[in-house]
Amino acid sequence: MEHNFTVEEVNLICIYAGESRGEVIEDIERALPYIDDPDMEELSNRIIEKLRNMTDEEFEQLELIEAD
Repeated sequence: MEHNFTVEEVNLICIYAGESRGEVIEDIERALPYIDDPDMEELSNRIIEKLRNMTDEEFEQLELIEAD
């Protein structure tokens, strides 16, 4: 299954990069109550949804390189 992440999504995932897909989801969910920017909140929720819809194996194969 193809999971297309935008540059912004990849950059945010890189910030929360953990050992596993579940860890990244948990870290982003833990930060959500402190996000007061609607766009960042929407971005975070979109990432969580995409991560939940992929397998751990698919996550491990992602090339997560933070863009400048």
